[in-house]
Amino acid sequence: MSSVASVLPGSSEARRAGLRSGPLENYANRVAPAGQSAVPAADWRAERWAARGALWEFSTLDRVRKCGRVTRTADGSVQVRANGSSVGFGGLCTCGSWWACPVCNAKISATRRLEVGTALAWAVHSGGAAFGAYTLRHHQGTDADALWRGLSKCWQAVARDKTVRNVRTSLGLVGTVRAAEVVVGDNGPHPHLHPVHLFERPVSDDGAGVLHEAQFGAWSRAADRLGFEPVSERAQHLHVVGVGRGLDDLGEYFTKATYRPAAESVGWEMASPQTKSRTRAKGAAPFELLGEFHRNGDVDALDDWRAYERYSKGKRALTWTKGLRSRVGLDVEAADEDLADAEVGTREDCGLVVTDWSPVVASRGRLGAGLLSAVGPAGNWDEGRRYCDANGIEWRNA
Repeated sequence: MSSVASVLPGSSEARRAGLRSGPLENYANRVAPAGQSAVPAADWRAERWAARGALWEFSTLDRVRKCGRVTRTADGSVQVRANGSSVGFGGLCTCGSWWACPVCNAKISATRRLEVGTALAWAVHSGGAAFGAYTLRHHQGTDADALWRGLSKCWQAVARDKTVRNVRTSLGLVGTVRAAEVVVGDNGPHPHLHPVHLFERPVSDDGAGVLHEAQFGAWSRAADRLGFEPVSERAQHLHVVGVGRGLDDLGEYFTKATYRPAAESVGWEMASPQTKSRTRAKGAAPFELLGEFHRNGDVDALDDWRAYERYSKGKRALTWTKGLRSRVGLDVEAADEDLADAEVGTREDCGLVVTDWSPVVASRGRLGAGLLSAVGPAGNWDEGRRYCDANGIEWRNA
């Protein structure tokens, strides 16, 4: 049996699950967003800030338009902090949107992927795990919100089904982590549910097959009762996963395009939509749409992104069954907004203060990302001051 450490993010086994994603596609219908500037491909912080900078003007969500752009200090100043391991700003508004903000998503996902990784490490060390996918048929004109409600109701029907409950009990089910995924295609937003079942003892392929048969039966019957088209069995699945078994399959669903390719663990794959990519023919992952617009000026992608923003607002991305977090050694779950709002270090870690944030806003965030890179986690304050002077950013010593 593998140790817990062997499947935590950054381990050699986890790195074997890393996936690669291809470049974004180009389209003829495009405009050049005002103020757009090239960002080095390897600077993922700059890429996220540039994408959010486009949202400052084009997002339909008020909180996203303010995120990182509006200060919340009395004098409008922004602290630059470095504590040896991280660098960041203090005094900026955050939106806390896991679905729609590439910067807040990165902060939230950093915690979520560790939480999911901890749960899977527990399963590999103490029991077993099985990963699945469940969805509903949709077509052009299908109400996206009704589709999301249908997914929730069908999953509730699966959990209540007597046969399913008996099979789960017989296999030693401890709980389930359920991730929601959304892709956007010609038929509009299309959500899917991806559960990872955790068991107190190893589960066989045959056992997972029996459980899937019961869950699919309950799922399809619920879909029929709710008036959805008959579900396709080929679109649903459940299979055993573990170190060396199925991690790449999980990547098919949870590491699809991006601001940062090459996931390091199953936890990252489940908890980061920024690593998802699909062709437009099959439906685009949402952050791919944002990339197509802010990099290439694709106005069709912007229209799809805005529809996705309105649709995803208020939706829950990751759900844990009651008692599972404590069983695997995790604390009470923090809200996405709280994770995104957490600032690096304390006031004692502040080395300089930006007294006028407007040049960063005018650059659509490019200068903010550049200043963080100049200072770095170690706190190179002289380099930070030189960067400010070179780019017209007013500052004072902390």
